[in-house]
Amino acid sequence: MRTTISIDQIEVDCLIGCLEHERQTVQRIRVDLSLDLDTEAAARNESLGQTWNYADITDIVTFVLQSGRFYLLETAGHVLVRTLLLPPAPAEERPAVTAASVTITKYGVLPGEARPRVRVEATRDEVVPAQEEKEWGTVDVIDETRLFGVYRLNVDGEIPNHVHRRMRESELVLTEGLVGWQDDGADTPLAVGRVVEWKNDQPHGYRGRGSILCIDTPPFAPSDEVEVSRGG
Repeated sequence: MRTTISIDQIEVDCLIGCLEHERQTVQRIRVDLSLDLDTEAAARNESLGQTWNYADITDIVTFVLQSGRFYLLETAGHVLVRTLLLPPAPAEERPAVTAASVTITKYGVLPGEARPRVRVEATRDEVVPAQEEKEWGTVDVIDETRLFGVYRLNVDGEIPNHVHRRMRESELVLTEGLVGWQDDGADTPLAVGRVVEWKNDQPHGYRGRGSILCIDTPPFAPSDEVEVSRGG
């Protein structure tokens, strides 16, 4: 039995657009989305963990739009669809999404009441992310352009203390089970939905078993990630 989860009128204030003033001032856009998935187990068991929590979906949409700082609605739509079609993380019980549709509406850029709107849709079979093996787990490569990269880090171990010399990195905690640290501070349990944005040369790391959604600007480059001693 197929279920469609729809969420309408997600409003996000973000940097989006190609014009100079759009790169300096946030503007509000609207997202409407639909996801197809099998919720038979969730319905039988009355189990939130076996479907996809609406609040978690909304957090992902908001994070991607605010952290991506996209130039085109088309780019934002493609990244959102690819992200929502990603298979469940290792620690997630939720069912896989088999089809996704995202519509993004932009306000105040055309005369009168005219509003540009972009719709992007795809099935799971059309979007197959690459996966890279790491010493500390795996990385799902969701999307990469010349300007940014979107990744899911599936940690099963420890990402050592490190800094980035050039990349701007934003991260959203997707699942429980991780602790993190920054600026050589103490380990801190990371709650689902927490967003962090790392400055250049700011030490940080993670340990445990869980997943993080990550946006790097520009795309991740191994040479830009420099391991540093903790407390040194």
